Amino acid sequence: MGLALASHFAECPFGTRLLAALYGLGCGVPAILASAGVPTGRTTTNLFLCCTANILGRQKLAPLLLSALHRPLQRGGDLFMAVTELQMALSFLPQVERELGTLRYLLWLLANTTGINGLFVLAVKLLGRSGLCSELRSNQGLWSLAVACMTRRALENPELPCTVMGLVEVPQKWYPVAIALMLSVLEGSIQWETFCAALFAYLWRLLHLDRRLLPSPSQAAALEDRAPKVPGLLSLLGGHWVRSTRHPPNRGQGVRTENAEAPRGFQIFGGRGHRLGD
Repeated sequence: MGLALASHFAECPFGTRLLAALYGLGCGVPAILASAGVPTGRTTTNLFLCCTANILGRQKLAPLLLSALHRPLQRGGDLFMAVTELQMALSFLPQVERELGTLRYLLWLLANTTGINGLFVLAVKLLGRSGLCSELRSNQGLWSLAVACMTRRALENPELPCTVMGLVEVPQKWYPVAIALMLSVLEGSIQWETFCAALFAYLWRLLHLDRRLLPSPSQAAALEDRAPKVPGLLSLLGGHWVRSTRHPPNRGQGVRTENAEAPRGFQIFGGRGHRLGD
């Protein structure tokens, strides 16, 4: 797994490398400080814990933006899951960055993280009134972004058939829902995090939210032209800055092969070790 992670990281553009580095810090630093006896619970809760009780009850809004940068490392399997989650995200996120350009991609990350978390908090609040879900149920880590990427890719060729965990063949447009259902069965509880991430990705495509929440490619390119040296300086941190193009190719071009392989890449999450509800 370490070699695969290193291979994915080596191919990542700047934005995805930055996300991976922040995720590593967000997971590792609190764990190291806690092992040294430094209390970190209040800080990590205020910054990263996206749950209804924290967002609506305590009115801590930072987790809406930052929850993807942290997964608690409290038990033996947590580190394995954090690394696996990172590996899967790195296998899908670079393509999104190359399609959007780094500037629009960073804004896409913020918009999707906030949108998924907002949808999750609202869903848990409504479900909590019916006793179907605890308001302490949290959404943390890169899994939601990975599901958003998976759904985004699946919708490029929605009718293309794919196999879910080697068991059922469905059109790609239903693959994210099928994964959420199967994970819910395996875990013994409904994986609201996965459903909300997939639903937001569907809404993003249906409502053309990229036109509403992101600058157009020409606007992003104009911003980059105003500060031509900034991308180069940032790229010194590793990876390359993908410049926005004023005339991007059609979304369907050059994607079909990768789309057809996308579902197979996510089968690793079908195991019982993935505790999405923790």
